[in-house]
Amino acid sequence: MERTGYRFAADAIMWSHAAFVLFALLGAPVALLGTGWLVLHLVVLAWAAGINLGGCTCPLTPLENRFRVAAGESGYGGGFIQHYLEKFGLQGMPRRQLEVRVAWALLAWNAVLYLVLFALR
Repeated sequence: MERTGYRFAADAIMWSHAAFVLFALLGAPVALLGTGWLVLHLVVLAWAAGINLGGCTCPLTPLENRFRVAAGESGYGGGFIQHYLEKFGLQGMPRRQLEVRVAWALLAWNAVLYLVLFALR
């Protein structure tokens, strides 16, 4: 595969990863569409929170980095959330602290969303 193909693969993984994170963050309204969506959202939410609370690295992060390096770009250290949130002014926060805060914020946000949505339903 030439460099352009590796770059495309890295970008596709990055956007897929971002979509996964957004679904974990905003998937509660979609979960109201049916039991399948509810189960899918709860699994995605559990994975996202578990990866962060457990201090693990999502398998998509090293895969994206491998394709970036193969495309002649530099990969990045740390996790996906840390790397992309730094662009929004969260530089300097220790990785572990950021992971734990993100996980608890994600769980709390979704608890509020589900409470509001089911109360309105």
